[in-house]
Amino acid sequence: MRISPVGLPTLPKATVPLQKTSQPLEPSSKIEPLEVAGKDASEAEEGQLLVNVLSGIGLAAALVVLALQFMTASKWINAEDNPKAGQWSQLSPF
Repeated sequence: MRISPVGLPTLPKATVPLQKTSQPLEPSSKIEPLEVAGKDASEAEEGQLLVNVLSGIGLAAALVVLALQFMTASKWINAEDNPKAGQWSQLSPF
């Protein structure tokens, strides 16, 4: 075990010489696209339509929730017993 100049033991070095057994890849000019087995074009289009419809429903639901949050925050901000009534900056943590 070696001792460092500071007086603490140093860790042993674990170096292993590597052998060069790999070869560089040759550039390929022809790359073929992969095809998903078991699905044809009509099934893929139906699946995409379902994804689009569900995305639209999710967006509409998110906008409804956002509107409800703003309405709730508005009631809290404009409450009669609030000393800072009407100041939206009270929602900011900064």
